[in-house]
Amino acid sequence: MEKGGDMYMIVHILLGLLLAFVLWKLLKISFKTIVWLVLIGLIVALIAPGMLFVVGGIGFVILSVLGGLVLLTLFGFFFLDGD
Repeated sequence: MEKGGDMYMIVHILLGLLLAFVLWKLLKISFKTIVWLVLIGLIVALIAPGMLFVVGGIGFVILSVLGGLVLLTLFGFFFLDGD
C-alpha cells in the first residue's frame, strides 16, 4: 500500500471515532433531557395539572432540536466531501 492510502485510512478511522463520540454525547444529552422533562412533568402534574401542556410543548421543542442535531451530524459525516 502506498503512503497516501495509509494516511487516508487513518483519517477515516479518526473521523469514525469523532462521529461515535459526538453521537454518544448527543444521545446522552437526549436521555438526560427526557428524564428531566418527565420529572418536571410529574411535579407540574401534582402542583398545577392545567399547565402540563406547557411542559409537553417545551419538551417536544427541545427533543426536536436534539433530533435535528443528530440528523445533521449523521449527514455531515456521511456526505463529507473532503476526499
